[in-house]
Amino acid sequence: MDYTTEAILEGISMSNNDVLNYIYSKFFPSIRNYIENNNGNEEDARDLFQEAIIVIYRKMKKEPLVLNCNFKTYIYSVCRLLWLKQLEKRKNSNEISSEAILDNRLDEATETYDQTERYRLYQKHFKLLGPDCKQLLQLTLEKVSLKEISEIMGYKSEKYAKKKKYQCKQTLIESIKSDNEFKEVYDG
Repeated sequence: MDYTTEAILEGISMSNNDVLNYIYSKFFPSIRNYIENNNGNEEDARDLFQEAIIVIYRKMKKEPLVLNCNFKTYIYSVCRLLWLKQLEKRKNSNEISSEAILDNRLDEATETYDQTERYRLYQKHFKLLGPDCKQLLQLTLEKVSLKEISEIMGYKSEKYAKKKKYQCKQTLIESIKSDNEFKEVYDG
């Protein structure tokens, strides 16, 4: 059984063992790989993963947690930032940053990751459009007027250019929404 992001957060806040076991089995392997590939071992990964769950739990106790990403992205970002903090501590041998700094870095990392994934998905489907739609949407992104677009594209009127622009955007949107990655990238 898969849990939604909301169900996972609720399970963490209620210390639900089924949800905690699910989180561990579903998300720990990728965290362990990340830690092991970045100067750590399995024990480091276990400690860090547990610490990440505690950080999320404490954050939720302070205020409601609203994610703009899926839980996988969030837990990965928390673990990554905690690990970077740990490596920095090892390097400097003194305590660094407070939870507030961690929260800010986490928000920035999550936002950057989401933007990158969304842009990648957009690019993937933009490349699948026909040459006319690609050119028309590119001109639109470059803020070229409908009048100029109709001249460049050889359309008979601005009204037709507007209609064609709408059709191309709809084609792109439908293509993106039909991709299996869409729900994962836009979940949250």
